[in-house]
Amino acid sequence: MSDLLHGVTGEEAGEEVSVTDRHGAPSPDEGYVLEARDVSKHFTVRGTLGRTSVVRAVEHATVRLKPGRILALVGESGSGKTTLARMLARFHEPTEGEILLRGEPVRGSRRERRAYHSEVQLIFQDPFGSLNPLHRVRYNLDRALRLHQPQLDRAGRDRRITELLERVSLTPAAEFAAKFPHELSGGQRQRVVIARALAVEPKVLLGDEPISMLDVSIRLEMLNLLQRLRAEDGLALLYITHDIASARYLCDEIAVMYAGQMVESGPKEEVIAAPQHPYTKLLIESSPDPERGVEDREALFAGADELGEPPSLIDPPAGCRFHPRCPFAMQECREQEPPRTELGGGHWAKCWLHTKGRAGELAATTHAEATAARRRTPEGAS
Repeated sequence: MSDLLHGVTGEEAGEEVSVTDRHGAPSPDEGYVLEARDVSKHFTVRGTLGRTSVVRAVEHATVRLKPGRILALVGESGSGKTTLARMLARFHEPTEGEILLRGEPVRGSRRERRAYHSEVQLIFQDPFGSLNPLHRVRYNLDRALRLHQPQLDRAGRDRRITELLERVSLTPAAEFAAKFPHELSGGQRQRVVIARALAVEPKVLLGDEPISMLDVSIRLEMLNLLQRLRAEDGLALLYITHDIASARYLCDEIAVMYAGQMVESGPKEEVIAAPQHPYTKLLIESSPDPERGVEDREALFAGADELGEPPSLIDPPAGCRFHPRCPFAMQECREQEPPRTELGGGHWAKCWLHTKGRAGELAATTHAEATAARRRTPEGAS
């Protein structure tokens, strides 16, 4: 997949799939099938001696998905991507904000939750833990059909199971339907998981790193399957990943999360070619590139040991949460949350560099060079 970042481009993205934060005005465009408006999720955890703490996993994020469009949500582990997806799947209820399906707030009754899950399905990261190992593939698909397609009789369900397996290229379908999950490869299991999600005829798929546990040799095949399902069924897809290359190949738009907050979003080619937030720049420069020579790699990753770790979400830093790791950080970054800057064409970023007229520094240097320059700068000179 590493060569996809520089070797494959997709169609130009429009503004129909939108991600904003609490400071951005909602898009006037209508027709969104699923929305999360200004959602936050805080978890209370109990520590030693009975003390409790609050983990601020996601704060004030807005996601809007439109049929036939794909949004990639990227960021390192612990950035809040999965928590946001689980709120959209209604596995977690938001601490603040609301979830809307076709513009209507989602209610909490059992009947309404089942109707919601008939339209919104989550594909888990681990294909080995997503299927009941005690039952054959047929049972795993049949159960979804019995729950969400009760009008089908046994013969109708059998026909549908065959159609679903053929849809995800598991043929002969009868042979795969008779297998237990342990008899399948990782890629075949993930195809069964996708077939089970499609069994309920959803309008939205939420893919939580659906290819990260698969062999590199079959990842592109799975991405092409998701692309085909989007084209044929008009599905809205949220694709969660830490891999910029696969995001560029599959999606229409990229949104970047760091430490529970969204820091940048826009059309994929603009975000990748000209990142407007230092964290996005770090992600892109850290992506494998086969065109780099040995000297280039050594120069690029010379300061990697000094990057540090993401902040604790129990006690996040004041101001911009990226400032402890940012070579461009200013005093404002340490004290105040940066405002959102609209860059045109649906591209925006939250960084003080834009407000202070220093945005050009992002394009003029690499993250490693900026880190080295910061080391040479006397403390407090920025």
